[in-house]
Amino acid sequence: MILIWMLFLYPVTVQAKEKAISPYNATKSWYDKLIATAKPDIAKLRFFFTLMPKGGDIHQHFTGSLYAENYLDWINKEGYWISIKDFTVITPKDADKLKDTVSVKNLGSNKVMYSDFFSHWSNKDYANHYHDALAPDVQFFNTFSYFSKIFNGNQKYYAEGIQLLKNRAKNENVQYLETMFVSPGYQKADPQFDSLVRKGEINIDNKVFRDTLDGFISSVSKDTLFYSKVKQYRDLVDLCTKGVDDESFTLRFQSYVSRNTTPSQFFSGLYAAFYEADNNARVVGVNIVSSENDAIALADYKLHMQMFRYLKEKYPHSKTSMHAGELTTGMVLPEELKYHISDAVSVAGANRIGHGVDIVYETNALRTLSSMKVNHIPVEINLTSNDFILGVKDEAHPVRLYTDFGVPIVISSDDPGVSRGSLTEEYVLLASRYRYSYDDIKQFVSNSINYSFMTKNDKEESFKLLQKKFDEFEHKILSIMDKR
Repeated sequence: MILIWMLFLYPVTVQAKEKAISPYNATKSWYDKLIATAKPDIAKLRFFFTLMPKGGDIHQHFTGSLYAENYLDWINKEGYWISIKDFTVITPKDADKLKDTVSVKNLGSNKVMYSDFFSHWSNKDYANHYHDALAPDVQFFNTFSYFSKIFNGNQKYYAEGIQLLKNRAKNENVQYLETMFVSPGYQKADPQFDSLVRKGEINIDNKVFRDTLDGFISSVSKDTLFYSKVKQYRDLVDLCTKGVDDESFTLRFQSYVSRNTTPSQFFSGLYAAFYEADNNARVVGVNIVSSENDAIALADYKLHMQMFRYLKEKYPHSKTSMHAGELTTGMVLPEELKYHISDAVSVAGANRIGHGVDIVYETNALRTLSSMKVNHIPVEINLTSNDFILGVKDEAHPVRLYTDFGVPIVISSDDPGVSRGSLTEEYVLLASRYRYSYDDIKQFVSNSINYSFMTKNDKEESFKLLQKKFDEFEHKILSIMDKR
C-alpha cells in the first residue's frame, strides 16, 4: 500500500517541479505587477529596489553625495562655527566674523535656524513651504560653496567621507563607486594665453591655435608647482583609497576641471587632470563640472571642447565622462541648446555623457544619437537633479528617447547629499515614471559596470559579483512570493 502511494505521488511531484516558477520569473512577475497599475505601488517598488543589486553609481560628485549632517559633525569636531548671516563655516582665522556665529550645539537647539541651515546646505524643504528662495539651479550649485572650507587642512575628512560613501553604497546594494573626487588643484593664470586662444579659428586643426596650446602646455610642464600639486593630489588619493576596496566593493575616482574659469586656468587644470588620470590606476577618468548655463561656460564651450580634443590626442588611453546638455528651454538662448551634446561626442570625444537633457533641441540630434548607439557611448541619467535644476521630468525627460534609439543608459545619483536622495530612489523614479521592464532594469544595472572606466579584469570580477548578487536577490524574491 505504501509502495502504491509512493508511485502515485511520484508523477505529481515531477509535475509540481516542472510547474515550479524560477527565481527569475518570480521576480519578473512581481515587478510587472508593481508597475502594471495606473498608479504604480511606490512603497513596494522602493522595497523591491532596496533589495535589488544596483551594480555601480558612476555619476556621483563626492562633496555633493555627503549629507549636510556629515558636514555638521565635522564642523563640530573642529570647533568651528556657523555664520548666522549666511550659514557659511567660520574658523578661528575669521576673527572679524566670530561675533555673528553660532556653535553647532546651539544651532541644533534653535529649530528655525537649524532648518535654515539645511535649506542652505541642501535642497531640503525647498518646495514644501513658503519662503524666499533662489532659483533651483542657483540653489543647487550654491550648496557646493559651503563644503570646501571644512576640508582645508583637514584631509582626514576626505578619507572619512569616502568611508561614509562606501558604507552607504554597500547598505543599498551598490558594489562600485566611480566618484568625481576633487581636482588636482593646479591652475596657471596667463592673460596673454587667454587672449590668444579666443582669436581666430578655435580648432586644433588650425596650426596657430594648436601651437598656442602646445606652447602653454610646454610652460606648464616646466612649472615646479604643477608637479607639487600633482603629488599632493596623488597622496590624497592614496590616503583615501587605502583599505577601501574589498571582496564586495570597488572604488575609483574621476578627476575634473571647472568650466567657469579663464581659458588658462581651465586648460592648465584640465591638463593636470589628464596627467593624473594617465599616471594613477585609481583615477580612471576626467570630467568637466559646474553649471553649464553660466556666462563663461557658454562663451567658452567650443573652446573647452577643442581643449578636451587636444588632450585626448595627447593621452589616447584616457577616458572622459562629460557633463553636457544639462540645459533646457528658457534657461539659455535657443542657440545654446543646439550643439552641446553633439560637440562633446564628435569634437571632444566623450566616452560617456552626463545628463544629456537638451538632446531634443539639438540640430544634429539624429546623428548624435546614432553615433552614441554605434560607438557605445552611454548617457548617465540623473532623474532627481534634472527635475530639480531644470524642471524636466516625466514625459518631458528624454530617457525614453535615448533607449528607443538604442543609446545605452546608466542610472546614477549625481548628488544624493544635496538632493537628500539615493541611487535606490533613482530606480524607483525610473520604474514608476517610465515602466521599463525587469529585463531593461537588469540591463541598466549591467551597464553601470560595463561602461565604467574600470580595467577589463576589474570589470570581469565585478560582473561575477553582480551575477551572484542577482541570483541571491531573485531567490529572495521567490521566497517572499512563496510566503504570500
